[in-house]
Amino acid sequence: MHTEDRKKADFYKWTKIWGLISFVPVVLAAGPLAGYFLGDYLEKKIGHAPYLSLVCLALGFFTSIREIIKILKLVQKTDAKPDKPEKP
Repeated sequence: MHTEDRKKADFYKWTKIWGLISFVPVVLAAGPLAGYFLGDYLEKKIGHAPYLSLVCLALGFFTSIREIIKILKLVQKTDAKPDKPEKP
């Protein structure tokens, strides 16, 4: 019975890790895209082409990198967390 609980705990742990890791490409693409579209919108309103678009694109990229680092730290913490000890 205890080995079944341990297998279930391992399954949920690895499912969480894979879910977090599979989200990394979405974050990597979303930041620069949002930055570009925000910059493009601001360029049309203010008229400083192409500088605002490039600045917002760079900010989106750096924000994505920061979020990916947070996700990887969460994965590392999840992986390092010991499983619940077996009951005697």
